[in-house]
Amino acid sequence: MPLSVRASGFVACTAVLNALLPLMADEMNLVKLHVDSFSVIGIEARTTNAQEASGDSAIGKLWGRLASEDLLSHIPHRVDAHVVAVYSDYESDKDGPYTYTLGAKVSSTRDIPAGMVSRKVLSGDYAMFTAQGGAPPQMTVDLWKRIWSLEKPGPLHRAYKTDFEVHYNGLEAHPPDTHIDVYIGAQK
Repeated sequence: MPLSVRASGFVACTAVLNALLPLMADEMNLVKLHVDSFSVIGIEARTTNAQEASGDSAIGKLWGRLASEDLLSHIPHRVDAHVVAVYSDYESDKDGPYTYTLGAKVSSTRDIPAGMVSRKVLSGDYAMFTAQGGAPPQMTVDLWKRIWSLEKPGPLHRAYKTDFEVHYNGLEAHPPDTHIDVYIGAQK
C-alpha cells in the first residue's frame, strides 16, 4: 500500500524525509508525494537509455557544459542552489527517446538566456527514490537501475509524462555529502 505525503514543490521537511527513508528501502512500500507543477530553465538534449549506455552520453555532455560554461550562474529567477534534471517528452517508455533538461528550478520563465529552454514539471503524484553518499554519476545510474527493476509488473506504474532529479549538492562532488532524489511520475 503506497504511503502518500503532500509537499509544496519538491522540498519537504527534513524530519519527515528522514522518517520516511527506511520505508523507501522496501520496494513494496513506495513513497509517493504530490508535487505541484514548477518550471526549470536549462539546457537540453534528446536521447535514449541505449545511447547513454553506449558511451555517447548526451547527458554527460550536458553536465560537462553546465560546469565548464558556468551555466547555472546565468539562469535568472533561481529559487535555490540545487541542480534539477527533467525527463520529458517520452516517445514510449524507458526504452524510447526522451528529452533531458538540465538546469535549475525557477520562479519565473521570463528572461530565458540564449541557448537555454524552459521546461515545466507537471503537477501530480510522484514516487520518490533517494541515494546518498556516493559518486554522483554512479549513484544516479544505480538509482535508475533500481527504478527500472520496480516497473510493471512490479509495484511502480510510471506515467511517462515528466520525471525529475534533484541534486542537492549542485555541481559539488563530495561523496559523503552527496544527496540525490529522483521523482517518478506515477499513473493514477
